[in-house]
Amino acid sequence: MELEDGVVYQEEPGGSGAVMSERVSGLAGSIYREFERLIGRYDEEVVKELMPLVVAVLENLDSVFAQDQEHQVELELLRDDNEQLITQYEREKALRKHAEEKFIEFEDSQEQEKKDLQTRVESLESQTRQLELKAKNYADQISRLEEREAELKKEYNALHQRHTEMIHNYMEHLERTKLHQLSGSDQLESTAHSRIRGSSSKVMRWGKRGDVIASELLQDGVESGC
Repeated sequence: MELEDGVVYQEEPGGSGAVMSERVSGLAGSIYREFERLIGRYDEEVVKELMPLVVAVLENLDSVFAQDQEHQVELELLRDDNEQLITQYEREKALRKHAEEKFIEFEDSQEQEKKDLQTRVESLESQTRQLELKAKNYADQISRLEEREAELKKEYNALHQRHTEMIHNYMEHLERTKLHQLSGSDQLESTAHSRIRGSSSKVMRWGKRGDVIASELLQDGVESGC
């Protein structure tokens, strides 16, 4: 600002063509009126040395206000960013909490599945041991049965051989019996023929003797009649 013909003018701060802020403009107007009062009461020389300092202060103040406005804008932007970050943080926090809950549920589920699998494995191991024991017992039984089968086969072979021998001996006995029967029947026939011949002779002899006796008795009768 500079003073000409008793008038205070506003210059563009820094010569940059920027408009002075409203607050600084109001403050500059108040200072301008105070300078006019001092000039009207005393003289221009009273404020001549003070004017550049006031102008520099006002320019600096305007610059500070401008920077403050920029800072306010930046602050608002930062607040918006902060709110967005807080919102994002809360959302991510909620997502993380949800993920942690899901992970805990998954861990619990995995732990339960692990316990179930462990129980299942133990049950299968127990069943496997039982099956192995049964298989061993079955193998022992099969071995004993095979041994018994071998013994029974031996006994069967021995019995079969004995039976075969008995049948053979029986057939031989039948053959011998048949031969004996045949030879015995021949002897009986010859004996019967001999006996028949002997009886016939005896009969003939007894017949002849009867004739003699009859003749003698007849002769005795004749003689007695005489």
